Amino acid sequence: MIKQMKIIGLQGVNASGKSMLSHKLVQDYPEYDIVATDNLVAINRMLNRNDPRIQYSSYSSWKRFFEPTRDNIWQGFCEYREANRIYLECLLRRAKDQRVGMIIEGLHIEPELFFSYSANLDVDIFLLMVTDEEMHKERIRQKCLDRPTLLKELDSFFPHIRILQGLLIEEARKYPIKLIETGIVMDESLKQIRDALK
Repeated sequence: MIKQMKIIGLQGVNASGKSMLSHKLVQDYPEYDIVATDNLVAINRMLNRNDPRIQYSSYSSWKRFFEPTRDNIWQGFCEYREANRIYLECLLRRAKDQRVGMIIEGLHIEPELFFSYSANLDVDIFLLMVTDEEMHKERIRQKCLDRPTLLKELDSFFPHIRILQGLLIEEARKYPIKLIETGIVMDESLKQIRDALK
């Protein structure tokens, strides 16, 4: 029997540790590709400038519906994620057809899509979360040290980022997604992921 290739998804809001953990985790899977979904979104925006679903970011897509209610934050995010679905599906098809293992990191991971490939791929998704609000703010500041414009934007939308994290946790509980607290020592978070992948 041919061994299934792994797809490891690291999902989470801004500054939850996705990039850092994916680069640590690839040491265990050196033959795997690391794919940042932000790059797929950038390509989508270049190719589809008039798609209203991708005019805002994941945490500001509620603006299409005028008010930042929980329902609007979630609807805006889901439509934004749906607009990028085709690019993630291309990755999953490549992983299946060409037997390419991947570590996919980004907020745009759609559980239903990823788990629909479970018959052909060994799919594991981890939702990274920072429970402590002040620690999360500090993580964002550290991430944006050389990007003051981005820092100002993320500070402005921080309440919506926190609401979105809570909504993603609710979604994760409907799927076999493992919740990983990253507001602790990052090596402990990495250990939890490694243990779950054994």
